[in-house]
Amino acid sequence: MRIWFETMVAPLGLLCCALALLVVMAWWLRIGRRALAIATTLVAVLAWFSTTPLASELLLRPLQAQARRDAARCGPPPRGSIFIVLAGGVDGVPTSAQDIAMLQLASMRRVIGATDAALRVPDATLLMSGGAGGRWREADLMAALAQNLGFPAARIRRDRDARTTFQSAVDVKRMLAGNPAPRYLVTSADHMPRAYMAFVHAGQSVCALPVDFHSLPRGPFAALTPHLYALTHTTHALHEYLGIVFYRLVKFE
Repeated sequence: MRIWFETMVAPLGLLCCALALLVVMAWWLRIGRRALAIATTLVAVLAWFSTTPLASELLLRPLQAQARRDAARCGPPPRGSIFIVLAGGVDGVPTSAQDIAMLQLASMRRVIGATDAALRVPDATLLMSGGAGGRWREADLMAALAQNLGFPAARIRRDRDARTTFQSAVDVKRMLAGNPAPRYLVTSADHMPRAYMAFVHAGQSVCALPVDFHSLPRGPFAALTPHLYALTHTTHALHEYLGIVFYRLVKFE
């Protein structure tokens, strides 16, 4: 039910519902031309604005600013730190643990950012958390990517069961029980506020290490020009806001 609701309130879902409503208004309700023109104009404005980089920037900026504030609470990772990397999705069913190309872009960016940071910290550990896939899970592909980037396989751990951010927080707490090493949470900047909230609620002391920031193209013309990637970012941002509300009002009550 929650996933269906998120789909319907996403920009694409809203636009499809609005277009369907216009069809009903035009053919069955037989409303006046003026009312139909106003409704059509509103739908057109919604369609245009929701696909612009400006809209995605307005939604992403507060999330990314919060991620920066969370990150500012901690200093540089000390020796022996654990970098907890949250998966960002996988396309289809991987055919092997080396099927890295199946990882979605967010997953790749998170692994690259975490590995780059961990390689500069002596005795650091990478903990990959992601359970989507079949026999081979997100965590397996992420671990393979980190190894290809030069990180030692002996210092990589995997949480292969987590399907959600909240489950990752619960699983990681169990896996690291009794381990006093500093924990750095690595995920996309727009996802960090919700992820940080989940880990803190699970009773973990973590430092935020956001990666995968997005910014608005320069210039008013570019900012107001519809782009498919802008629609994607707007959808992701709305997903995060809805997730935060769900956590506060339902999950954490």
